[in-house]
Amino acid sequence: MLEIYMTPLQHNMNPLHFENLLRLLPLSRQDKIRKFTRREDAYRSLTADILSRWLICDYLGVANEELRIMQNAYGKPMLPGNEGLFFNHSHSGQWIVSALSDAPVGIDIEQRSDIDLRIADRFFSAQEVMDLREIPAEARSDYFFELWTLKESYIKADGRGLSLPLSSFTIRKQRGHIQLDTENSFRSCFFKQYTPDPLYKMAVCALTSDFPETPRIIDFDELYKQFMCVNKMEHDRA
Repeated sequence: MLEIYMTPLQHNMNPLHFENLLRLLPLSRQDKIRKFTRREDAYRSLTADILSRWLICDYLGVANEELRIMQNAYGKPMLPGNEGLFFNHSHSGQWIVSALSDAPVGIDIEQRSDIDLRIADRFFSAQEVMDLREIPAEARSDYFFELWTLKESYIKADGRGLSLPLSSFTIRKQRGHIQLDTENSFRSCFFKQYTPDPLYKMAVCALTSDFPETPRIIDFDELYKQFMCVNKMEHDRA
């Protein structure tokens, strides 16, 4: 089982909707989201949490208030009591994305932008840097973001996050196939790339090759309605 959902950012979120959703998160998450100085950063973080919680609640058939989401020693979210269920989310610019699976999964989305490609020298493996330099100059920025999202999705699926150096493994694209070269124990994984928008790169790393052809898109208003409805029904039964 592998589900991938996307929600476009609600730039002018109704303040009442913001507060209604925020109060359904643990206090620690509420405090963190309220500390964002940029309104859109708070909206992205809140929507990512709600999107993942909605997917988990729907799959498990439980109320949001029953969810216990903790973090491992590296900061990866986990579900105590539901160790066979994994989730991960990411957000950038206009999009918030979330993946749910019965095996470790990582997802990353990045908005393409002007970037100093010398960053690759610091974070990519020697082979990846060589591959980047060998392609035409006009295609390098595009390929950089492809590699970056692939590598981010891998370290998130592995569960050790940025404590695992990005240069400790190599990802190459050969004739349309994505090849992983690593000595890390987490290696029997598969990748899929998505292009939800010409300005974005997105990648998913999972222990299954049974990826959905395209992510499912749920707009914010529908997500809000679905999530609030689930919580209302649970309270009505109480």
